[in-house]
Amino acid sequence: MEYQLDVQHFMYLRQLHTQPQTREETQELRIGDGLGNIGRVLCAWGQVVLRGKQWQPDGVGVQGGVMVWVLYAPEDGGPAQCVEDWIPLSVKWPSEQNEGDGKLFTTWLLRGVDARTVDLRRLMVRVTVDVYAACFVPDRLPVYSPRELPKDILLLEKKKPLCLVQEVGEKAFVLDEELTLPSTAPSPEKLVRYSLDTEIGDCKIIGDKAVFRGKGLLHILYRTAEGGMQSWDFEIPFSQYTELEDHYPDDSGLWVQAMVTALEVEAAAERIRLKAGLAGQYILTAQRDYPMVEDAYSPDRGLQLQREKVQVKNLASFQSIPMRADETGRFGSNRVADLCLSVGLPEKRRSGNGTELEIPGQFSALYYDTEGLLQSATTKFSDTQAVETDRIETWTQPDGAVQAVAGIDSTIMRGGYSLQIGHTEDTELMPVSAITAEEPREKDPMRPSLILRKAGNQSLWDIAKQCGATVQAIQEANGLQGEADPDRVLLIPVL
Repeated sequence: MEYQLDVQHFMYLRQLHTQPQTREETQELRIGDGLGNIGRVLCAWGQVVLRGKQWQPDGVGVQGGVMVWVLYAPEDGGPAQCVEDWIPLSVKWPSEQNEGDGKLFTTWLLRGVDARTVDLRRLMVRVTVDVYAACFVPDRLPVYSPRELPKDILLLEKKKPLCLVQEVGEKAFVLDEELTLPSTAPSPEKLVRYSLDTEIGDCKIIGDKAVFRGKGLLHILYRTAEGGMQSWDFEIPFSQYTELEDHYPDDSGLWVQAMVTALEVEAAAERIRLKAGLAGQYILTAQRDYPMVEDAYSPDRGLQLQREKVQVKNLASFQSIPMRADETGRFGSNRVADLCLSVGLPEKRRSGNGTELEIPGQFSALYYDTEGLLQSATTKFSDTQAVETDRIETWTQPDGAVQAVAGIDSTIMRGGYSLQIGHTEDTELMPVSAITAEEPREKDPMRPSLILRKAGNQSLWDIAKQCGATVQAIQEANGLQGEADPDRVLLIPVL
């Protein structure tokens, strides 16, 4: 006779596989009528901005772009001029697995901006952006639970802990601040460029709320009334929370990344006005016990067990590794007017049973040469980091301001970033989903009612199954609370 187990479902979010993409976009930029002809390009910068996410049946996509600034020396030898533009960017990951709405977590990293002269009034600007997206769809694991079974059919029921993604979402918020330059800083005459990075310092789960704290790292470059270039950094702390769909244990995993969705900066005298839109994206994981029937037997009849393969990818843990970039720039001058650090997505290579990560980056410096003329220089570098597993998701994010330290004939450029790593595990379970039982056998009158045997390395379940007993009966007969020591001789009551 066949006994079907009741089927319930264990809900979670399953991650779809997406490859990081590196996108290059070029756009022609025409300078305004009020600006002088282009002599030579000095430097180019950018700020990535996320504008939207799309979830469609044939794939997922993100839209946004890069705010760009290009500083050039005019043909007539006058003060440096700056022009700005917007370069739109759209990235899509095709997929045939999308059914219904899902959730999308994305991060954009600006690897570099460069510009060249087309003619006296036009520039060609190129931006390079690394885009990472983690896509999640609702899914469920089948849970087979016993209903009315004959008393002679004994079950081995276990709970397997699984760390699963339960929620993915975002909290939109605004930074609206009026900042003041210190009295030692020259007053700005005109903003040349600005950028905003975010750093998440602390995040945790409190009941049905996700709480995170961090700071916005605002960097500005401006021209002073005397015609010189001056840069300055501000830190703007923020604290946010968002309502969750359920209550979770405080030790649940929470991964937060804040993306800029809008950015405006104005300067007037010593006052700097910042208005920025941010999307605090989060991934929440929680450990849940997956109940399953692992085995079954009957001392009175034969059983055939039907099993169902259950496969799940766990996002088991998060790790943030602080990284430092230190490079030497030989500019022939120690007067650095502006310095920025760009870091791309890590490139993964298998190394034995683990992974070697190579992180590309570059410093871009705007400096005055020995003759007092503005120049620029780019210094590329590559960091490496070894990870003991190949089951990872990874990206980078900025971590603090950059610094130029003048030497005798060189400049040390220093900056920080963090390497974000999500460790994944593939788990395969084989729970019993149905039981077919033969007719009960007649009792063997020669069968002993008590057996003495050494426990060895077998579990009590295996011993009971072999001897026609129950785990509970063996424990009661031997005064055990759990498993027996291997050298223990057991009294085994036979049913």
